Amino acid sequence: MRARYLKLGILAGGITGLLYFTGGLIAAWMLVRPGSRRNYDCIPRMRYGRLEPLTLLTSDGVRLHAWALLSRDASPDDWVLLLHGYRSDRSVLQLRARFFSRRGFNVLLLHFRGHGGSDRARISYGYHERRDVAAAFEFIRSLRPGHRARIGIDGVSMGAAAAAYAVGGGEIDPEWMILESCYDNIRHALANRLARRVGYSLTPFLAWPVELVVEQLVRLRAKDLDPAKALEKARCPVLLMAGDSERVLKMVEIEYLFGCIPEPKRLVVFPGAGHDDLLAVNPRRYAREVSRFLREFAPYYRQPETSEADLSELAPVPAAKENI
Repeated sequence: MRARYLKLGILAGGITGLLYFTGGLIAAWMLVRPGSRRNYDCIPRMRYGRLEPLTLLTSDGVRLHAWALLSRDASPDDWVLLLHGYRSDRSVLQLRARFFSRRGFNVLLLHFRGHGGSDRARISYGYHERRDVAAAFEFIRSLRPGHRARIGIDGVSMGAAAAAYAVGGGEIDPEWMILESCYDNIRHALANRLARRVGYSLTPFLAWPVELVVEQLVRLRAKDLDPAKALEKARCPVLLMAGDSERVLKMVEIEYLFGCIPEPKRLVVFPGAGHDDLLAVNPRRYAREVSRFLREFAPYYRQPETSEADLSELAPVPAAKENI
């Protein structure tokens, strides 16, 4: 009888272990799988006042679909690169594109690898996507050889992390950065997401297999996915923004990330906002804080004729997807 119970116990343990790791594998794949591909037409030249599509090629051979918006109010050397979040796309950035275009910047948007019309690739939460950011910088600089392009960055969530990794690796040197809802390290980001679905009591038990499989799928160590460490090497002004009701990020993590960034820097917290598009949530506060930051750190900033807090002239965009 004892032997029978022992065999049943071993069988039950084996099944439990199999389910444990199988669940981890499925959850990890869901986190890194490429998004649905969508085709976009690309044309070879750009015109003022409308988004014009183009194709970029990264250093590791990935083709990216991107768009440029040339502003009549901008010098040809003044640009801002807009970076979307996890499983998002350019649609959540179009309001930002108009915002910056009216303030004296040419704008470049792109779809990260594994998103939209860009080549399929496993999502690495900004680490491999840093090469996409570098490719965008190289494209802008190629437009006017011999001139120094002044390029700023506005990155949302994973886009902010990708910018952090590119800066930390010395692959780009932006004039300034606006980082919105950026995670401090991947362990915290995964744990927070799991806790939303299974509760805090089960999160430590479930996080380990998910983290292990993600490492294998994207060929990275979890400890390398650390935007806070990367931003210690930032050498430009940084504006960090987040909501105070985040569930994907915690305020203590946001404050830690901010503490890792060298001066000059600013932290702006949006009351009542979660892991959302902060421009859509509170356009007046976004316009006020970003304009104040640009006036101080971007001498080529152009004050729009209308009130900077009045965004009524900008058409609404679809609600932002939840990013990481």
